[in-house]
Amino acid sequence: MMRDSLLPAAVIFISALAIAGAILLRPTGFDRCLDIVSSDINRQAGSATLDPRDVEAQAARICAGNDAR
Repeated sequence: MMRDSLLPAAVIFISALAIAGAILLRPTGFDRCLDIVSSDINRQAGSATLDPRDVEAQAARICAGNDAR
């Protein structure tokens, strides 16, 4: 009898964990901004080789509003 009630409880618990994980791993607006601005910087650079860390740092400054585009 006890075993019958544990299975649905375990399924509900695992489902709740999956939903919580999906919410926590969802990209934020800042992450989306970084992706868009980084790809724009790379596109504008043309064939120049850019350091990905410099591109991400510049994109972060733009997304944070600390640098003019």
